[in-house]
Amino acid sequence: MDSRGRRTPRMAGPIEAPAPRAGAAVPDPVTADPPVDELPAPPHLIEQRISPPETALAALTAPPALPAPAPLPSAAAAGDILDVITESRTALARGVESLSEEFASFTRRNIDTTARSAVQMLVAKTWTDALAVNTSFARTSFDHWLDSTAKVSELGVKLAVESSKLFVTRLGKAWSGARPGW
Repeated sequence: MDSRGRRTPRMAGPIEAPAPRAGAAVPDPVTADPPVDELPAPPHLIEQRISPPETALAALTAPPALPAPAPLPSAAAAGDILDVITESRTALARGVESLSEEFASFTRRNIDTTARSAVQMLVAKTWTDALAVNTSFARTSFDHWLDSTAKVSELGVKLAVESSKLFVTRLGKAWSGARPGW
């Protein structure tokens, strides 16, 4: 018994219509409407003018109300802002410098590990020695990467906190006084 069931035969190609007989007239299956000389008139549209209410008309013609301008900061406040910006940029520069030192340290350790592993690989005499060198290289490289990644994360958070802390502490009172309390 066949488990697949019956199959339908495939068609080999398009089937052509039989040729018409010589004496029979073939009716035209497509009939065209006669050409239209004029388009019919569109239906009548209802036009109704709506006048705006008086309040909306007055609002459209009145000038917009502008909010009161914020008071300009005093010279002392402007100097304080510049001091905060300068100190924040200094903290940012120190943070970027410590990040670059960590990246350089990571690179030096990787170069040293790679050079040591290459020398050990040249000394290896058996397949077991080569596997031991490769395993040691992989473990050491992963440990260096993990330590450096943790250090870079820590330095990045410290950089963000130190560079923004000055703005929040010194200008927080001025900013909270300028806004309504939420």
